[in-house]
Amino acid sequence: MRHIPSSCLDHLTPTDFIFIEEALLDDESHSEVLFPLFQDRESLVTLLEHEKLFAAINENPYSLSISPELYFFVLVRRHLKDAEIDELHIADYVASTLAAHSIGNPMTGLQPTREDRDFTCHVDFIDGMDGLSKCGRFFLQLQCGNSTMSLTGIFPEFIEHHSNRKGAPPIDHYEEGARCAFHSTSKQPFADEFNLKNVYPVLADKLDDTKEAPNHLAQDYIFLSN
Repeated sequence: MRHIPSSCLDHLTPTDFIFIEEALLDDESHSEVLFPLFQDRESLVTLLEHEKLFAAINENPYSLSISPELYFFVLVRRHLKDAEIDELHIADYVASTLAAHSIGNPMTGLQPTREDRDFTCHVDFIDGMDGLSKCGRFFLQLQCGNSTMSLTGIFPEFIEHHSNRKGAPPIDHYEEGARCAFHSTSKQPFADEFNLKNVYPVLADKLDDTKEAPNHLAQDYIFLSN
């Protein structure tokens, strides 16, 4: 069974909850107050949107002992809301995609397949479709969308540099590839099976706004070498 990283909220760790408690509570003796809130999804989201938690992650000069899921959800949620994209499931999906790519695991399955390869040009993606089953095509299209959304969000300057200096495709080539991929996946029954039917059309239609979140992360929080 293949796995699509689609939710950070479902994969927070005990260490994450300890960090949240320490960020939000002045008195550790009252930590049990937050436990019931962790069990309720709506209350949990409210805690994750708290200004104190954002500041604890944003302003901490040291390495954070939290999961990529907590890190990306808090920052992505903030920036998408600033971009007037308030749908929780969109923030959760985008954050989960970035978290998965941050640990080199964009999609998982029982064994490596052609769908698990990296694609640097849209033509690579098209060539990889040959001979695949409908399920294989779905996952390959999805990887194309997720990878190019992450690539254009985190590494826009790298793409522009290679386009200007080495004749590589421009950034709008990748963005159009992501839009096409998300449009295609939204029309397939597998999107219903994974409860993502309402995610992919939004990503396709609002890609410019959506990738502003990883753009901000790359500029303000993630230090990348040239």
